[in-house]
Parts: sequence; C-alpha cells; structure tokens
Amino acid sequence: MSRRLLTAALTPILAAGLLLPSPASAQITSAEDLGVILGQGTGLTPPQATSAPSPDAGTVTSFQANPGPWGNLHCFYVYLEAPKSLVEGFALPSSVPRWTFPDSSIAALPAFLAKAGLSKSLIETLLSPKSMVRENGRVHLFPPLAELEEMSPQTRAILYTELSGYTENEYHADPVLIIGTSVEEWYRTSKLRPEIIAKIKKLSYMRGETIAFSDVAALLNYAQSDSEARTIFKACTRTRNLMVRLKLDKNSNAEEIIRYWSFGVGIRRKDLEPLVTSIIETNGIEDLGISHVLPALPRKLLYTYPGMDMAKHGILPDCHWTSLNFYNFEPHEYLLDARLATSQVLEQFVPVEPPYQYADILFFLDNTTGDAFHSCVHLADNIVYTKNGRNILSPWVIMRLEDVRKVYLYKGNGRVQGFRRKDIAAEKSAQAAQIGK
Repeated sequence: MSRRLLTAALTPILAAGLLLPSPASAQITSAEDLGVILGQGTGLTPPQATSAPSPDAGTVTSFQANPGPWGNLHCFYVYLEAPKSLVEGFALPSSVPRWTFPDSSIAALPAFLAKAGLSKSLIETLLSPKSMVRENGRVHLFPPLAELEEMSPQTRAILYTELSGYTENEYHADPVLIIGTSVEEWYRTSKLRPEIIAKIKKLSYMRGETIAFSDVAALLNYAQSDSEARTIFKACTRTRNLMVRLKLDKNSNAEEIIRYWSFGVGIRRKDLEPLVTSIIETNGIEDLGISHVLPALPRKLLYTYPGMDMAKHGILPDCHWTSLNFYNFEPHEYLLDARLATSQVLEQFVPVEPPYQYADILFFLDNTTGDAFHSCVHLADNIVYTKNGRNILSPWVIMRLEDVRKVYLYKGNGRVQGFRRKDIAAEKSAQAAQIGK
C-alpha cells in the first residue's frame, strides 16, 4: 500500500537536501487526457457515514489466475514491511493524537464535529481555548486518548475523511490500508503482540471497501519499550502483494506463452524462448517465478524498496516513472519530470479498452478533469505491476487490479484507462488484418 506513512518523520531525508514533492506535484501534469490530481476539497460537509469494518475475513493465501495465453499462473499472497535499516533512519512520531484543521474553519467545527458523532462534552473539550493550538493558519485539536478510542467506526470514517484533506494530518491523508482480508490475518505473521493487533482493529474504520487505520500516534501509547515502538511503526508499513509463479509442464502451450510474454509481437522472444522451453523439457521443474519473464528493470526492482541512491536527482521514483520505464533496460531518469512523462504518453501511446494485454499501462483518471493520479502496468488476468507512492517506503509490487482500485478509486470519482505503445498496437493491428484475409 502505498502510502506517505512516514512523511512526518522525514527529517533525516530533508536534511540531506532531497526534495520530496507533494502528492499533486508527484503526478503527471495536465495535458489532454492526462494530468495531476486536483487538491482535496476543504469544506466541512461530512460525507455519508460508512458501515463498521466487515470485510471478507477469509484466510485465503493463494489462488489460481484464470487460464489464458499467459499460461497457468499460481498467485500467493505475501506481506512486505520496510526493512529495519530503513525504518531506523526515521524519528518516531509523537504519541499524542492530533487533528489539524484550517483556522478559517473554526466557526464551522462545532457543527461538523457534532454531525460526525462526537459528544457535546468532547467537542467543548477539544475547542476550549486552553486545549487547542492556533498557528500559521491552522488549528490543532488534541483528542483525549480514552475518548478517541471509544469513537465508533462510522464517526471515525466521517471525521478522518475530512482530516485527510489537509496534509498536516499525514496518517489520515495516507492511512494504513488493509485490503481484502481482516486485521487479524493482515498482521498474523507480524511481530505485533495480540493486544496491539486488537487495538488496531478497534481503531480501524472503512474507507470505501477497505479497512483503514490512521491512529498510529494513539497506538504508540501501548508500546512497552522503544524497540516495540519501532516494531509497531515498522508493522504500519506492511503491504500485501502477490508472488506469482508460471506453471510449466509438457501440457503447456509453449508457443502461445512465449508469444504472450514477448508483448505479443516477438519483442524479447530470444530472451524467453530458451528458458521456457528448457523448463518444460526438464523433469522436476514445473514452474517459473514471474519476475523471470519481465523486462530487465522491473525484474530488478520487483519486491524491493528504493535505495537512497535513487534520490540522487532530488526526487524519488513514482508510479508513472515505474510504468513508463517498464520496457527499459536502464531507467530513463527524464521521466521523473512530469511534463516530459506526459509528453511521452501522448506521443508514443494510444488509448485501448479492455481486455488489457501484457504491458498495457493503466492510468487512473479523474472523471471530471481527466487528471492521472496513478498508473500501473497490466501483466495478465488483471494482475498488475505497481508502485503505490513516491517515497522510500513504497516498494515495487504485484497486485490484483481490483485491489489497486480499492486504494485509488474509493471516492467513486475516477476510472481506469488503458494505453498501449503505438509500435506494439500497430504491429498487433497488422497481425489481425493478416489473419482476417
């Protein structure tokens, strides 16, 4: 999941002179069908309350993808956490919960907080001149821990949705997202104590179809030591992704599989044919990790976190850099420039509709503006390669497209648009025309 989870603790990175842009500046700039996502709304109208967390609590750990020209894919759910060496470089956030609003909204806060479901006494406590802090056009409220814990999931969803519109509320704007399973299953293999996992469940709420957790500060109050506080913080970087294996045996259609993973037009065939053929012909070997059929750069990056060396240009790779560099042996660093990335899409790609094919780039677009606020690469059967965020704690992973949708389209105001490289699209059209003769 991708998240700016440790934005509040980026002092060591900023001190090194690196520029970490805001979510808007991290995206492709406006140009025809593509652009930056617009800023969040700043009104205090509470959204419709969502129900309490009730996702599928199943413990499915693997599944078979639908069969197709890509072959038989066996997918396993695995969990990644940022490495200890990376997390230790960040200062832990304060354990005092804080809600930040624009100072201009203070007159509307009593009504909003009441509609969100807070009690009159709590609202009076929060807005007491002795309790709140006003500075630099912002007002900071400090909810007591006991009252914060007793808030209902519906109240939490309404309140935290509003707080997510203001970047100072980093964990509300970018919460821990638990997709497609229960809190217990998400942290089952973690090093968290059962009591900590129970607190996460109590403090969670629904963001669309996904469980969200924003109260990192509150959770740190239950750490029994500095080392456990860091373990908790590390667990909050956890993300679920897919380990995919291509099943190969003497019943496999080698020609069809090689053609599919060669972009359907023979690109990289010489790299794939010997390996696929050899595995099919060798007894005792029946599958191949999907990374072995990917181009060089995604093969290198998959399941890893960006190193500090990747920030040498003053900006870290994001989803668009990841998607547009999918074909390249070495990364084209000019794609860090939003304007030039936009230009490449408009000049070298054409829009396509489902069913998507291997290496199609899927852009998540705002329905109103056409702005592109995320992108990923389609692999097979709606399984995609993605990087969910421009920061060093967002790894390169494989996910189901429906899970990526839950992360980025939860507001219901976006859509997915596929793009295909013009040379590949033209060659496939020529092939289709030849077959039709």
